[in-house]
Amino acid sequence: MRFLPTPRGAEGYVAVDKPSGVAVHGPNGLLHELREKFGAGVALVHRLDKETSGVLLVAKNTEALRAALDAWPVSVTKTYRAVTRGVPVPREGVVTEKLLEHRTGKPELLKRALKAAYGPARTGHLLSGRRVGAIPQIPAPGRTAVHPAGREARTSYRVLEDRGETALVELTPETGRMHQLRVHLAHLGTPLLGDPLYDIARTPSTPAPVLHAARLVWTGPPGGAAAWTWEAAPPAAARVGP
Repeated sequence: MRFLPTPRGAEGYVAVDKPSGVAVHGPNGLLHELREKFGAGVALVHRLDKETSGVLLVAKNTEALRAALDAWPVSVTKTYRAVTRGVPVPREGVVTEKLLEHRTGKPELLKRALKAAYGPARTGHLLSGRRVGAIPQIPAPGRTAVHPAGREARTSYRVLEDRGETALVELTPETGRMHQLRVHLAHLGTPLLGDPLYDIARTPSTPAPVLHAARLVWTGPPGGAAAWTWEAAPPAAARVGP
């Protein structure tokens, strides 16, 4: 585990450069390791999918966690890099499609969203797998889909490098839905290359997905600093140039 430098005044937090393919939760997850090192009070400020590498921020105590969660919606900017199958068109833009999440640990959230949009009867049909008029099918457990019953979601993106059949894309999520970047990229028709859930052209020879949390900036944090910044150098596949 590689720790990232701590900005002055941010001693209540620890940031690590999470490797791709390493889970955050579970007996061998990063959170377990961090709690062994820093104590049981360590808590995740945000999440990264198993396939995602880069900046992962945790709070050392409840006070630090509360401050981060309060600031997250308005004062924290996260920047990612992704290698996509194909080149997004246009090369820069904002994706605003709503996302419906099917969290395996919180199935009631899906049911609540469907009831609010379609009422109890149609929700029952949708949950049983039946088609209901023109309503799109719901995502499978553990997946997210663009769906009119979903929550608001917003992702800014720009192409950093056109590689012909692939591209290096910079992404900035303005909301925090499950698999948001991966689903929004797939919606553009340029999924994360090798994504095991959303790259339908993936084959056994497809390279492992590259989705890297390159930078996290907290503007106006506690203590009077202008900003706290954590950065994790991208892997070779996520760098611009030869």
